[in-house]
Amino acid sequence: MRHKKLISTALSGVAAGLILAIRVHAQQATPPETAAPTTQSIKLERDTVQSSAAHHYNSPAERANDALIITEVKTSLADQGITDRYPVAVDCDHGTVQLTGVVASPDDAKQAVALAQNIKGVVDVKNQLTWR
Repeated sequence: MRHKKLISTALSGVAAGLILAIRVHAQQATPPETAAPTTQSIKLERDTVQSSAAHHYNSPAERANDALIITEVKTSLADQGITDRYPVAVDCDHGTVQLTGVVASPDDAKQAVALAQNIKGVVDVKNQLTWR
């Protein structure tokens, strides 16, 4: 099961990278300091989580760095089983990771923060996780 999840996470990362590359190519003609809205919605059984943010990037590289951090945090959370049955949204803005959603316990919330803090490029983690 973990192998399938790892493959799924990897494919999601590749898809996100392709989408990012397409968007970067399409936005090369736009002036710097554009706002990039982000909206995520996750629903698992009865629990749901939504997040929305506007990011202001000075270059496509900044946007790509945040996308990479998001992918690595999501992969780490999945590898540890923290997001197996619970919705967790991960967002990143200039290296500041925001974790939103539901996890199984306070210990899982602490572990999620610790995992995110250990990802290269993360400067801060905002924990908005709740638990059941």
